[in-house]
Amino acid sequence: MPEPTKRATLRDVAAGAGVSVAQASFALNGTGRVAPATAERVRRVAAELDYQPDGRARALRTGRRSAYGVVIRNMRNPFFLDVLRGMETVAHRKGALLLIMSSDYDQEREGAALRRLAAEAVAGIAIAPIGRRGRLLEWMDRHTHIPVVAFNCTPEPDREGAASRLSTVGPDDDAAVSLAVAHLAERGHREAVLLTAPEALAADWGREESFLRRCAEHGMAGDVVRGPLDHEAVARRSSEMMARPGHRALVVNSDHLGAAVYDAARSRGLRVGRDVSVVGHDDLPTSALLDPGLTTIAVEREALGEQIMDLLVEGPGTAVRLPVRLVERGSVALLA
Repeated sequence: MPEPTKRATLRDVAAGAGVSVAQASFALNGTGRVAPATAERVRRVAAELDYQPDGRARALRTGRRSAYGVVIRNMRNPFFLDVLRGMETVAHRKGALLLIMSSDYDQEREGAALRRLAAEAVAGIAIAPIGRRGRLLEWMDRHTHIPVVAFNCTPEPDREGAASRLSTVGPDDDAAVSLAVAHLAERGHREAVLLTAPEALAADWGREESFLRRCAEHGMAGDVVRGPLDHEAVARRSSEMMARPGHRALVVNSDHLGAAVYDAARSRGLRVGRDVSVVGHDDLPTSALLDPGLTTIAVEREALGEQIMDLLVEGPGTAVRLPVRLVERGSVALLA
């Protein structure tokens, strides 16, 4: 069995480039006065030796950490991939590293992820939390040195303590729901259903309040149906609703789940956009490929990720709502 390859050190880089350890450090960090030709030689040797700085050692030495934790709710939802891409863009620019974990809508897993990231001495944590933020604030009270950005959750009134250190960022939920309900009303719908997570797991509970309020403003009957937010569960609940007489108009919290409504309609021999109406959220690239295309609420997903990372690095206690827009396709029927 071959022996493990020895990890290159800064001293190895300095020796290979014919400079002092201090000069090698200055060249790689972009600090101090190092001639351009020398800096280029150091970087070339570092690449040849596959040199990687020891992040923990640097954190102990400088007090600055470069690793940030990310906890998402659902690894299956492509929405989060685009958010992560935006975060990685900023992280790369700032020389930061992302450690990504998933709670899978499980509060025990969420708590374990937070504990693990704290043990890794991350510089900050971005989290799409499960449920209301009380549990997260309690965790922050025990880890006052770690800034936290919560995304895709409803902002709550500030209070003293951890809340003043918690940044939140996400789509403008009230605007999103308003656009969805107004579009249904314009197309002649008199009732609608919002599919959402169980109350204890719903972090974007503000959408529910906006949905019921906007339905009332348009003279529509609004209902909130709760249940697990996975494809099979949403398809099953949608199919059950479609079994009852009358047209069903469903508003879902993600395009990922909107596709499950299509599956349910197909299993019933119904057609979306004629027998069933559905409005999604996120405007995933695949949504336009459905038959018919999914009418949805668009948000700039990568921009959301960039904003999350900027808040992690720049400072706590900020609430940012991103603009949304309606993308009209063919999934909402025109009723007489």
